[in-house]
Amino acid sequence: MELFFRDLSYRATLSDVKEAFASVLHSPRYLPESQPPWNFDVYLFPPLRNQPGRDNRGIGTVTVPKLHLGQDLLRDYGGSTSLVVAGRKIKLTLSKGKPAPATVDKLNREPYISPKVYESRAATKESFQRNTVGIHTLQLGWETRSGVFSVEWEKHFQEACHLAFSDNRREMRIRILDQQDVVRSIAIHWSQISWSATGYGDEGHPQNLIQSHLNFRSSTLEKRQRLLFLYPDDADFIRVLPYATLSIRLLCRSIVDLKIYKELCKIARLPTPKDFTFHANHLGLFSAVMLEQYHQWITSLDWSVAFQLEALLRGRLADTKEVLSIRGIIDNMTASKGASHTADFLRSVVNNTVFEIQGHHEGAFKASVERHAQNFSWPSLSYPWDPKDGVLSCLHVSISPTSMKLGGPFPERSNRVMRTYTANHDSFIRVSFVEENDLRYQHDREIDGPAFIGKWVSPTLRDGFAIAGKRFRFLAYSQSALKSHTVWFVKDFSDPNGDLITAATIIAGLGKFDGLEYDRKLIYCPARYAARISQAFTTTDSSISIQAEEIILREDIERDKYCFTEGVGSISPQLARKIWRALQQRGSRATRRAITYPRAFQIRLVGAKGMLSVDPSLSGDVVELRPSMIKFDAPHSTNVEIAQAFVRPSKYYLNRPLIMILEGLGIPYSVFKTLQDTAVQDAYDAATSLEKAANTLDQFGLGASYRLSSTLLHLAKLGISPEIMGGFYNQMLEFSIHHILRDLKHHARIPVNDGYTLVGVADIHHYLQEGEVFACVTIQETNSIRYLDGPVLISRSPTIHPGDVQVVRAIGRPPPGSIFAREPLMNTVVFSVEGTRPLPSCLGGGDLDGDVYNITFLKDLHPEQNMPPAAYDPAPKKLLDRPSTMNDVADFVADYINSDILGLVAINWLLIADLHDIFHDDCIKLCRIHSNAVDYPKSGTPVTLNTVPKPKSERKPDWNAPETVDLDASHDFYQSQKAIGRLFRAIDLSDVQIHNSAARQQRRRLRDDPLEADLDEVFAALCIGDQQGDPLELAVENRVAQFINTDPHSKFVALAIDSLERYSMELQGICACNALQRHKDAMLSEEEAVIGTIVAKCSQRRRRREAMAQLREQTNYLVRSVRDELAGDDETSQLDWLATAWAAWKVSQHLKYKFGANSYGWIALGEVFDAMKAIEQEMSSSRR
Repeated sequence: MELFFRDLSYRATLSDVKEAFASVLHSPRYLPESQPPWNFDVYLFPPLRNQPGRDNRGIGTVTVPKLHLGQDLLRDYGGSTSLVVAGRKIKLTLSKGKPAPATVDKLNREPYISPKVYESRAATKESFQRNTVGIHTLQLGWETRSGVFSVEWEKHFQEACHLAFSDNRREMRIRILDQQDVVRSIAIHWSQISWSATGYGDEGHPQNLIQSHLNFRSSTLEKRQRLLFLYPDDADFIRVLPYATLSIRLLCRSIVDLKIYKELCKIARLPTPKDFTFHANHLGLFSAVMLEQYHQWITSLDWSVAFQLEALLRGRLADTKEVLSIRGIIDNMTASKGASHTADFLRSVVNNTVFEIQGHHEGAFKASVERHAQNFSWPSLSYPWDPKDGVLSCLHVSISPTSMKLGGPFPERSNRVMRTYTANHDSFIRVSFVEENDLRYQHDREIDGPAFIGKWVSPTLRDGFAIAGKRFRFLAYSQSALKSHTVWFVKDFSDPNGDLITAATIIAGLGKFDGLEYDRKLIYCPARYAARISQAFTTTDSSISIQAEEIILREDIERDKYCFTEGVGSISPQLARKIWRALQQRGSRATRRAITYPRAFQIRLVGAKGMLSVDPSLSGDVVELRPSMIKFDAPHSTNVEIAQAFVRPSKYYLNRPLIMILEGLGIPYSVFKTLQDTAVQDAYDAATSLEKAANTLDQFGLGASYRLSSTLLHLAKLGISPEIMGGFYNQMLEFSIHHILRDLKHHARIPVNDGYTLVGVADIHHYLQEGEVFACVTIQETNSIRYLDGPVLISRSPTIHPGDVQVVRAIGRPPPGSIFAREPLMNTVVFSVEGTRPLPSCLGGGDLDGDVYNITFLKDLHPEQNMPPAAYDPAPKKLLDRPSTMNDVADFVADYINSDILGLVAINWLLIADLHDIFHDDCIKLCRIHSNAVDYPKSGTPVTLNTVPKPKSERKPDWNAPETVDLDASHDFYQSQKAIGRLFRAIDLSDVQIHNSAARQQRRRLRDDPLEADLDEVFAALCIGDQQGDPLELAVENRVAQFINTDPHSKFVALAIDSLERYSMELQGICACNALQRHKDAMLSEEEAVIGTIVAKCSQRRRRREAMAQLREQTNYLVRSVRDELAGDDETSQLDWLATAWAAWKVSQHLKYKFGANSYGWIALGEVFDAMKAIEQEMSSSRR
């Protein structure tokens, strides 16, 4: 509604009028409680030409978004009572005109911004536009340990270079105008700056030094580019880019420029620049001569040694001169102790360099390495990472536009190809393409993506890259790794038979991809071809090999255009048990404690992929495959590879898209709030007892690698209270609670106890009717079975369409004599094969090749009616007119990295739904686009960016703010009134500073940590130890004393010290590799590793999630190896197992100052309790 006003003071400003109307419209009389302030629009008629000195014509209009607001204003201020603006009463009447629909839509869509905020923004923008810093010289360099800035590249300017600030993109930009009138610039985001300093340089110019954790971007007037485009023809610039872009030195034209820089930093709220002079010199640390000497040396070394030296240099832990200074140490060690020992030593140097370098002089690095070499004694024990048991020692490389970061080897789950070449794992490398800050590359509308990818990614994929003179070539990827832009590369090697193995021979040995009767076009579609190859690179566990005659092909159940058994076959109970026994023998003890064997496996077999569910009608060792499972011909690959065995149900969690849909379908906010409040209370209750802490950790999947929940329950049975657990435990618990609250706040990951996440299979015996499901789950705590009965809400992530959630009927306990009474297919959800369309396909286009489904019987989450599901045709395949080659696959990967906008589509859907609702036209359009984006990795057809609807508000909802943003200081976000916004604000995450003190303590431990514990000193200390002051040690010792003599034994103590040394070094590598920051001293804390979380903030949620997943996987294998080491082999008695574990725990307690000792103690303590339990079970069995 539009209102007209007159008699306005000619000196009144737009802000005066807005503030006057805001004081009324935002008062309790007009604004309901908990609602955001009404937005409105004010227009002042400009003065006429013959009215000088006036700011307005004395008249104007105000537009409000709702009719009742205008009516209330007329009632209250259109009569005898007037609104006062700038000291004068204005007359308010109904306008003769009608507001433009676009204006009303904007007022309803966009939040109110106060005039003061607008004025503040305008003032900041004006300051940034008016003031720039004149630059005389631009220098890239290296900060030496002696405090000298080594200039490695520089460029001088006359009047053509300025430093400017931008508030919109929160960056400072160095603008360079070259002789061809082309504007180049280097953009440095404010968040990347660790510190800056100003002063007078040795050259007599005022200097400004900027130290950044990250690298910079460049741009031209056309589109923003990466830094490698700045001077692509300057060989010196290109040479130093990988090493000398953490520090940038600017020589200013005058002292005035320094003052301007300081003032701009103040306006931008950046840290105040330090006042000191950084001495500079042209040391040539990365000169062509120096790098050539380095390359000649490392190419002559064993690959394992050369890799670690490259990790040292490319990780910017030392400069080229420093690395060359230790050449004699490395060559002598290799000659005397072998390459393997030297590589392990260098890996230890890489892990410890940041903390061990003592002194600030030129030779500090060499002196520290010499000291390290004198004390280094590699543990005699080697962790039993048997490649045949599904563990791979994996090398990692992160390639950014200007640099390369090396890491590993780390223990990871293996795959078919790696099991084929068990002796050559060091010839394979996992390569991730990342931004300079280690974050995942994301599409940016302002970046010239194709040019960037063509310059950076495509040449690497097509031509390979070299490390220490070894040429690595693109091999393949797994589907999950592609999403994180990670692929496999391999260097040529010889197998045990002396045959040359290359990337081409590996691909050729996987199977037949052309001339297939069931998929004749496969080889013509690079994306589809690559997807089939990726099956061999899926992480799997090898189980048992079966004969070809045991594999039966069974037709799919199809009706009309739908397949009801898409991706699922059958397996006999006998073979399922055999596979499970094989997995148990090499798996964790968690698999051995399962109530029953799995009724469903996700598998890879003879070119087929998908699910196998137990069919009780099958006898012997039989597998039934269906045509929908077979992707290519691999008749010789008869080993059943297990991607996942579904032996227990997973927990049910809500998330933001699901909450948005359920709210749109009528579920009130109070339901979600109650569930979140329960989760928050459970998190805080964890601090009140060890039992509650164990339950909370288990519920949220924390500490699983270290089996913390199990150990805590054992301690609780001994009567241990949280008060005596010590600082390490308290820090772990703080991190756990913070992790839970963080997931709730930033992801709305709310647990629902009345629900499960189950893998889907088909009712091949036609028992279920359309709209029915069968679900039976095992309850670990009570060793019982539960049947889901009645209406259940079922969905599949990701959800985006209103019809992606459906309420169906679970049939409950099956009647006697039915197929489900005979075989209840525990821990699966069984879908009917009756009706016109499979239910899984209605749930976000799901199928049965391994998709998991979220199912809840909490009626408060059930909408009153089901919405029709989406029905989209598959995305068209991008086909060539010739058979695909691996170069075509490489081109697809490059295109995918540039064109993968699935995340953008999903977030735009949420943003538009927040502004409107889930039924908005743009939201429905995005559902179809999302379907095509999901198909992209297999169709090869990208979604074009210009087809993706964007939210029409420049401001984003508060829940969408990166966690690195201070919402109180930012005006770019509004308070969302949707459920996900209110849930976001209901979580207080203010107490996150605890990590800083933990990190400082860890750095001190690493710096002061003696390299190797002395056996005699430790043994003597344990012999005279007195635990009377430590109730925890006393309680555990009293329990252990019931089985063995608790006095220390030198054999077990020596084994424990050896084991701890190795564990500590491996853990340091894992903690350094998975830190989110890219700067050289970034490292996770020991507590973070145990819990499986990362406390540091990250602007990219997916990057943090991927890093946590990798952290958990690597620590899981590390912990398993320690447990196996302490438990001994099959010949080790259970009493010796207990004695070894007890000694390990005692050693960890004595050496708790050492990095890794505290977490090692939790591993040992878990083994102590497991050993005692095993002894009791054996004693109980012998008495029967």
